[in-house]
Amino acid sequence: MLRIVGQPAEGRSRSSRFMAGTGSHCPISGIWAPAGDMGQSLQVLEGSIMPTHGDSAVDWQLVQGLKRSDLRS
Repeated sequence: MLRIVGQPAEGRSRSSRFMAGTGSHCPISGIWAPAGDMGQSLQVLEGSIMPTHGDSAVDWQLVQGLKRSDLRS
């Protein structure tokens, strides 16, 4: 399930408002990181199941959305 969290703070990108939980389908292809742990980001494609992090269910935050041109076949 996609959640939109508030309004973007100053200096924060619009994409950083999108969150999805472990086990849900990824709503937007992009670079995702566990909420509060931006150093552990990974690329997830739209429609994929959002993974666990450290064997735990987490909320993932969209760091950067990817455009079709960013994706390799």
